[in-house]
Parts: sequence; structure tokens; C-alpha cells
Amino acid sequence: MTESVVQSQALGKEVRITIRRPDNRNALNREVADGIMAAICAAERDSDCRVIVLTGEGERAFCAGGDIKAGADGGPFVQDPADPDHFAGRLFETIQACRKPTIARINGVAMGAGAGIICACDLAVMADHARIGTPEVKVGLFPMTIVPPMMRVLPRRRLMEMFITGVPLTAEEALQFNLVNYVTDAAGLDDKVAELVAQIAAQSPSAIRLGKYACHAMEDMTYPQQMRFAETLLPRVAQTEDAREGFDAFIEKRKPEWTGR
Repeated sequence: MTESVVQSQALGKEVRITIRRPDNRNALNREVADGIMAAICAAERDSDCRVIVLTGEGERAFCAGGDIKAGADGGPFVQDPADPDHFAGRLFETIQACRKPTIARINGVAMGAGAGIICACDLAVMADHARIGTPEVKVGLFPMTIVPPMMRVLPRRRLMEMFITGVPLTAEEALQFNLVNYVTDAAGLDDKVAELVAQIAAQSPSAIRLGKYACHAMEDMTYPQQMRFAETLLPRVAQTEDAREGFDAFIEKRKPEWTGR
């Protein structure tokens, strides 16, 4: 991981991954995507990490989208024709498949790929001055790799309006359409993120891990398939050490001590 463009910092039960390209409004390129994915993999292996928070450096931008400047190194529209995968798509899939909860800390504008990162995360907290949009159409492009993660979060008509007009959402609109969980002023952003981290860290890691796996796997199933899948997982959850500890703690009227197993 290149420390100059992506920073990974352990903050108690949280690992905070920060895009560090403030002069480019934290725009995404291959180096940034690779850095985020490497940091997520490391955080998944860290037993002290309970929550992963993704953000951008400064207050201006969370991530202004793909770096489309002429000649941008590792830009989103430069691809090896022999490689069918795109780094932005791999990044979104890595975030979605992460076994630990992910929170987008939206400190500023989030455009294009920045919106995709937000939609790939489990939760999102947004500063009230921030905006979320897909302006690609204004330069003759379309946010192809951003469509899949955004389709899973936003209503179709609102999403299509964003795509074909390029008009961004305000923080209030993002909250209204369930794109984010909370909106706060810039001064309260870290407090709200810390509150969510504490709430999540108090719960069973194994239950969260299995629950995330189930929710992600069931997204593309029919309702009967979802129910059969849930039925097969239910006894597995109940057989974990955390489940036994949770039952015992409930009966003994004490706080559970989770092992994550």
C-alpha cells in the first residue's frame, strides 16, 4: 500500500482508511483503489478491528470520482484490453464483500466513483455541506461501473435522474432517499461516526460476520431461495461460541464477552 495516497490508521476498535489526494479532491485512480483494497484486507485480518471507516482527507472532498484529467496516471478509462476487470469494480466488490462492517464518512463532495464507494459501504454518515452526484454525462461519459452498487441502494427513478442530468443530491436529499443513514454538521461528523463504531463494537463479531455474509449472498436470490438459505445458516449462527456466550450472559444478567468465534 502506498502511504502517500492511502492511509490506514487504527483508532481503537476502528480502522480508518483515508484517501490522501486533497489537491486532486481525493480522486480515484488505480493506485488509490489498490491502496484501499490492501488496507481493507489488512483490517479484516486485524482481530482488534471491529469496524472499517472510509473517508477522504480534508473537508472539501470525500472522493471527487475517477481521475479523468488528460494523461492522469492510472485513470479510470485506461484499461488493459487483456484484463476484463476494472479496478473501480474490484474496489466496490471488495468493500461490499468485506466481512467487517464498513462506514462511509462523507466529509465533502462525493462524485462518480465516490458515490459508488458510499453505496458499497454498509452505513454512511454525511456532513451537511457535502454533495453526492454522478456528473459523468456532462463530459460525454456514463458511470458504468458505478451503476451496480448504486442500483442496490437508490430508487430507480431517482438514480436515473442523477445519471442523465448530472445534478447532485444535497445532504438532505441523500438522507431522504436512504443513500445515507445520518446527516450532521461538519463539527459533529466524527462524533456520529464514533457513536456508530461504539454501537457496532458492542455486538457479537461472529453474528455480524455471518449476518453480512447472508445479506450479501441473498441480494440476488428469489424470495424462496433467500428463505432456504436463511434456514441453513440459522443453526450455524446458533452454534457459535458467541451465541452460547450471548445466551449465558442473558440468563446471568451480565454483559457478554465476545470472542468472535
